[in-house]
Amino acid sequence: MRRSDERGPRAYLGAVLAAGALLASAAAAADGPVLYKPCVACHGPHGEGVPATGAPNISGGEAWYLERQLKQFAAGLRGGQPGDTYGATMKAGSAALVSDKDRSIVVAYVASLPRVRAAMGTAVTGNGRNYFNAICSACHGSNGLGNEALGAPHLAGLPAAYLARQLAAFKSGQRGAQSGDKLGAQMRAISTMLPDARTEQDVVAYAASLKP
Repeated sequence: MRRSDERGPRAYLGAVLAAGALLASAAAAADGPVLYKPCVACHGPHGEGVPATGAPNISGGEAWYLERQLKQFAAGLRGGQPGDTYGATMKAGSAALVSDKDRSIVVAYVASLPRVRAAMGTAVTGNGRNYFNAICSACHGSNGLGNEALGAPHLAGLPAAYLARQLAAFKSGQRGAQSGDKLGAQMRAISTMLPDARTEQDVVAYAASLKP
């Protein structure tokens, strides 16, 4: 039997972490909707996305990934490259979140919202499935639900048009070419492995078709 003094520090640490999680959850519930208001015009009141603005559905997204992207916009790793008009819009909008605390609260709120699938568009092909499984699934999973350990977010149920735009951004260097963006650099290298535009279209259509 272990002595009680050996269990004490571990139990205390567990209690502290649990209390921190509860406080974060409470802050997200109370302040999240307020901090999210500037996001509604593009991402919708429930994070469902707005096709007319090109903004994807973000509800139920991984908090760790959403927070990483907000920090990248704030640091200029996204949204400051020539021709990236969508990124520039997001960079300007995200400036309303002035602190790490605000960013953490709003992403916790967004992550708590029910995940919504984007409307289906381009037909799914076997070519898209094959290339997705051969190239993308190693990081994003065969189900497209992502892998936090690898820093890879979910792709399943995102708009095919948005995924295609991000793939093009990685290929052109609008994303992944900035110093310090190691995960983006990995994605940029992988984006060049798709042989042609038709395959790219097939792959993003397949990823969008997966159940979120």
